[in-house]
Order: sequence, then structure tokens, then C-alpha cells
Amino acid sequence: MTSNLPLVRLGAANPFLLELQRRELPVAEFLRELDLPENIPASNELFVSSDVMYRIVEKSSELADDPYFGFTIGQKVDLQDWAPIATAAECANTVGDLLNHFIINAMDHSSSTRFFVRTEGDSTTFGFRRLVTPSLVPAQNDAFYLGLLIKVLARAAKDQWDPSAVLFKVADPDAVPPLPDSFRIAKTDNFGMQIRFPATWLLGPIEKSSFSTGEVISEDKKLPNSLVEALHLALLPHMHESDLNVERAARICGFDKRRLSAQLRLRGTTLGKEIAALRAKHAQIGLTNSSRRVFDIAQSVGFKDATVFSRAFKNWTGQSPQEYRRTHR
Repeated sequence: MTSNLPLVRLGAANPFLLELQRRELPVAEFLRELDLPENIPASNELFVSSDVMYRIVEKSSELADDPYFGFTIGQKVDLQDWAPIATAAECANTVGDLLNHFIINAMDHSSSTRFFVRTEGDSTTFGFRRLVTPSLVPAQNDAFYLGLLIKVLARAAKDQWDPSAVLFKVADPDAVPPLPDSFRIAKTDNFGMQIRFPATWLLGPIEKSSFSTGEVISEDKKLPNSLVEALHLALLPHMHESDLNVERAARICGFDKRRLSAQLRLRGTTLGKEIAALRAKHAQIGLTNSSRRVFDIAQSVGFKDATVFSRAFKNWTGQSPQEYRRTHR
């Protein structure tokens, strides 16, 4: 069974975070407000819920004081460094190949959306659908993909490219800057964006060098295959939070608490048990693989008091933190 938590690699936010950093804006404070690690570039090994990613993108636009920030970032992305496209190009010979391989590769980066390509008669529609209702209008997110996919499609279609033959649909057209009159942009719902273009473009050959350097781009950590593993990945960036309770955990995962709790009960566990298990696991790793003070490790897994941490740790393992370190190092 695949994960049914809407997860996205935190590294997907890097084009936004790096641009904010380049503009010398307070990115660390911005990430801290969202209870996220302050490292830039953000780790591709960490996952966040789709709602967290939408908040990152929308708040980036606010911080930059730029209503078109998402579109601008999408246009700036280096396609040769963007893994879903770069790896797709290595296997593709035509525009159709490129889009189909992109759809497959995108599943390694997000479980919150499903890209699709659909041909009906002389028209093809390419886009994605969100699997979970977003809690806010994903205006900048759609604008980012619009900017990015205009670039991808124009480069792939080459001489066939004609924006007047394309219809773009996004959640909020006002998040897209004024474009030449030949561009047609319409509003759709919050569940995804799409691009409709002539089906004949699918057959056109592509130049691999336009999308890939030929180097293999790998991701060490794959998207999880189980709900519990997905839950752990979503909560990992929040382990240091002392208020990480059941309600907050459900919000982080982008799920209704009752629905998520019901799904976990079917698997013989609860949110509370999984939060404790995740804290126990990372406390054990910290004690075994580092020389950090017990208090520092306690704080890293959400405990403000070393005595309370020691008591909890003994309940988890049967040993005090000091005993565990001595016997497992």
C-alpha cells in the first residue's frame, strides 16, 4: 500500500528560499516561524505536508513583496538541475516521451499531486491534480508551475511553439504577471493546474542537452510506502517542538485528526504512540552516534526538562540515557 499522506520534499522549496536569500531577506526567521529547519538549501531528505509547502510558497511571495514571485521563480529554474525533468530527458526522444517520464519521476518527489497527460482528438492536456484539499488558495504554487512549464514546453516544442495555441488554467490568474496577448490564461479550481496544446507537438523530437547535462541525479531517500513511515517523515522536521501533540501532528500532516487517527487504528497504532516512537528512535540515535550532552539530545526531541526526558527514555528502553549510551556505543 502506498502512502496516503500528502508529502513533498522540502528541497522543492529551494528555488524560493535561495532567491529570498539572494535578495538578503530574513529567510531563517521566515523558516523559524513555520517551525522548519533553517538550513539553506533545504534538505531533499526531509518531507513536509503539501499544506506546509503551499504556506512556504505563499509566504515567500509576501516576504519578497512580489505578487508574481511564484511565476518569476518558475521561469528562473535551471531545467538541467531540476531532477524530475533532467532525469526524464535522459530517457526521452520526443516531447511526449519527456512528459510521460516526467510524470513517473514526479512521484519520487511528491505524494500530494498526480501529474497526467491526456490526448483527445487533436488536443493534449498536461497538468496535475491535488489529492488533498488545500487549506488556502495555492496561487503562487500554480503560478510557479505555469512559469516552469511554459519554459519546458517552449523548449521542447521548439519551432512548433505558439502560445496562442495553448490554454493555461491556474487557481488564480492574478498571480501571473501581464503576458503578451497571445497567451490565454483561465481560472480553474484549487485542485490543480493544466495546459492544453496541439497533440501534434507530442511527436516532435527533443534536444536532450536542453534539459539534461547527462549526469545521473539521484535521491537517496524515496517516498515512503506505508502510512506510518510517511507520518514519521512528515513529523521529523518538528521533533524539536515541545508542543508536538496529536492535534498539531495531524495539522502538520495536512489531515483531519479523526480521519488520520482512524487510519492508524486500522494499523494497530495511534498518533500518540508514533510520536513517542519517533522521539525514542532519534534520541537513541543521538545517544549512540554522538557525544552531545543528554540535555541537548532531550531538546532535539522536544523535551525542555532533562529529568522528564530521562524518565520517558527509561519507559521507552528500560535504561536511563546514560546507561543506554554506555551499553550501545
